Amino acid sequence: MHFANILVGSDGTSLMEVVFDECAYLAQLMGATIHVACVLDITGFGTQPVDASWEETYVIFKSEGRRILDAARDALVKRGVAEASIIDVLLEGHPAEELDAYARGHAIDLIVVGTHGRKGLDRLLIGSVTDKVIRTASVPVMVVHCA
Repeated sequence: MHFANILVGSDGTSLMEVVFDECAYLAQLMGATIHVACVLDITGFGTQPVDASWEETYVIFKSEGRRILDAARDALVKRGVAEASIIDVLLEGHPAEELDAYARGHAIDLIVVGTHGRKGLDRLLIGSVTDKVIRTASVPVMVVHCA
């Protein structure tokens, strides 16, 4: 199996380091391009009135997303991935849905996601983006256990 385009979703946590290790290895092994996505989950804000405070919050969210993408790029380059082989994208919406939509629209061969390994009530209350990606993605998904 050959992967020319690999999509990795990054949440900016330190647990992503293990995910970046795996992505860098695959990209170098296969000569793949890595697409790094940060998804701003603003779905819960749809019911809020649009005012100046929301606009300021949105700017802060976008700035944080950009910081996450820059850190991901740096982490991959430090692992030997050529900077020209990294594409970053800031998406908005539900993370699992946006990752799949991006994969469909950009010839992605593999989605790589991390899991925090939450179990029981924590997973039930917090939900699992990784679980939804696994169940709904249109391409193969590689899950890297980060905890």
